Formats: sequence, structure tokens, C-alpha cells
Amino acid sequence: MNAAIETLVFAPRASDRCPLCALVGALAAALALAILAKTLFLVPRGPTLLALDETCSISSETCSMPLPGGGRLEFALGPRPVRLLSPLKLEIRVSGSNARALEVDFTGVNTPMAFNRAYLIPSGNGVYGAQTGLPVCATGRMVWQATVLLENGERQMLAPFRFETEH
Repeated sequence: MNAAIETLVFAPRASDRCPLCALVGALAAALALAILAKTLFLVPRGPTLLALDETCSISSETCSMPLPGGGRLEFALGPRPVRLLSPLKLEIRVSGSNARALEVDFTGVNTPMAFNRAYLIPSGNGVYGAQTGLPVCATGRMVWQATVLLENGERQMLAPFRFETEH
């Protein structure tokens, strides 16, 4: 029985018998750690939702907000006041950032509405524009949210703006 214990305790390890096996094991462990780190830290996350400024209404003024990492976003609608079933001109200006404005999504805040998205066209110097329209809703007063989708490399940002219309 003592010989069996000595064999278990003092037996040479696999790495002592096979240096190549030890190297392969260490490389496999390093690869597993690298994959785990990439999965946890480098996988792109969902878009960043920027804070809504409830004191500014784009139906009556140009609204702006700071962008993460620096820069500023300005958003204007026209003509004012915003009318339903009429052409609506959008102008987005991005300054101090390499973010690109891609589209604006309009949703009803107090009443669900159909999908309504305007795709922005760059006109140079950080200015983007589009023309769209808003549908008529059954209620008299409608609160809308216009969400600007921006992209900065692999990062997406959602910039919300609110306004009201009367029927």
C-alpha cells in the first residue's frame, strides 16, 4: 500500500514527461482567456440612449444636446407650427464630432402610431436633411417623439426630442 501512495505522490507529472503537452495546454488556456475577454469587453453593445431635454420642443424652436465624447447635435423642424398631413422639413446639424446622422424615427407618445421613419441625406459640413409628413391621429392633441439615430464608428446613439401637434 505504501508503494501505491508513493507512486501517486511522487509520480512524474505529464508536463515533466512531455514539454510539448505543457506548451499546448498553456496556449489553450491563453486562447480560452482571450475569447472570454473579447466576449465580455469587446462585443458591441446596443445603442446609447441620450437624455431627453423636456424643456425644448422642436415644434417651436431648434433644440440641441451634447454628444458623448464631445460635440453637439442640433435639430430643427419646419414649417412652424408643425401641421399634420403637410410636408415637414427636417434639418440636423452635428458639430464637433465625427458622428453621422442616419435617420429620424417618429412615434406617438400618448397614442401608438404606425412606423414612420425619415432617412437623412447629408448635405455637407455635418448638416443632414429630409422631408417627411406626419399622419392624422384621432385625438385632438398629439405628443410625438422624434428620435435621431446617429452613428459614430461602431457606436450608435439615439437622441430623443419631443413636440406636440393639434388636430
